[in-house]
Amino acid sequence: MAKKIGLALSGILLIGLFLAWMLFKGTSAIQAWIDPNPLLGFVAWGIAWLCVLGGAALLARVVFRREPDPADEID
Repeated sequence: MAKKIGLALSGILLIGLFLAWMLFKGTSAIQAWIDPNPLLGFVAWGIAWLCVLGGAALLARVVFRREPDPADEID
């Protein structure tokens, strides 16, 4: 059960990181870093999308993974 909670919290954290990037990427402080160097913006964009996809995968693993049946285990 603790593993499921950890995976769910990790997924939520990664999706939250993506949403924070989407919120802050338009601010003047972030634009000052990205405008002179488009490669930096592309890398940050790629990392943000990897975070949201990884977070969604972790949440899907928690939701759709079957619990092992205790009757199937051999003592």
